[in-house]
Amino acid sequence: MQKHQTTLSGFQFKRATADLIYVYNEGSYLMAEYSERTGVVSWQRVLLATQRDVIERWLRERYPVQPAPVVRKEARAESAAAPRPRKARVRLHHVKKSRQVKKARR
Repeated sequence: MQKHQTTLSGFQFKRATADLIYVYNEGSYLMAEYSERTGVVSWQRVLLATQRDVIERWLRERYPVQPAPVVRKEARAESAAAPRPRKARVRLHHVKKSRQVKKARR
């Protein structure tokens, strides 16, 4: 347990956005990014595997995965499933030409 605390004392954990946490070392270098939404840690710098494991475990315990809010698709599905009325096809191209011809003859 003491080794666990020694490893974590050399790092700082700061929330960058609502679901992103940055891990900095003693020299304020960005070491990793943890996504609270997905639970994925993306490492930016090389670190001992034992330290990585301790930090990843601590992040998952402290910041458990929070799924993204569910968007209700039922309302969208109902509106998409409703048939759209068909538009009447009118060929205005022929009407315009015939009017132009009549005006030209006058």
